[in-house]
Amino acid sequence: MTKTTSTVLITVLLGAVLSGCDSGDPASPSPSASAGRQELLALGQEWVQCLRDKGLTRMPDADLTPEGYLQFPPQDGYNWKDDLRTRPAIIEACKAIEDRYPANAFRPRQQFSADDLRKLAEFAECARRNGLPGFPDPNAQGEFDLGGTPLANGVPGDKINHVSEACRTVWDGDVRITGGNEVKK
Repeated sequence: MTKTTSTVLITVLLGAVLSGCDSGDPASPSPSASAGRQELLALGQEWVQCLRDKGLTRMPDADLTPEGYLQFPPQDGYNWKDDLRTRPAIIEACKAIEDRYPANAFRPRQQFSADDLRKLAEFAECARRNGLPGFPDPNAQGEFDLGGTPLANGVPGDKINHVSEACRTVWDGDVRITGGNEVKK
């Protein structure tokens, strides 16, 4: 190969590689990333439909976060995760669809530091002082399990709003509640 041919070949290859790069703006995914996101959303909705067909009729629709992770946002205070945990036959019936999710389908779980867990425990104390005397301490995953507490049947919306406002200086991150209906109307 001549020097001119090598230079042209390298230039063409370099141009091909660079044209495949994105603009560097994570807010505007490349067309192939958008297609992957739509496929992920379709797979999520397929799983939702399976769950509904098998009896979990209130299962919310699949959705994508702005970062492209799959999510199933609760609606009207319905805790679909707790409901699904009590129905192993439905989980098994739809497992083949769930097994097709790529490893990066969901946002990685936040790992809480010892300091975060201390702040969440202070948040629980604050919640008890501000109208929710049965509010539990957080577990090791940073979740507040309402199961077995007076709040297992739901937390009145006005009280949770009051606690959120009163305790914001203690903890302003996400508050994960499990084991009960999150909010009563």
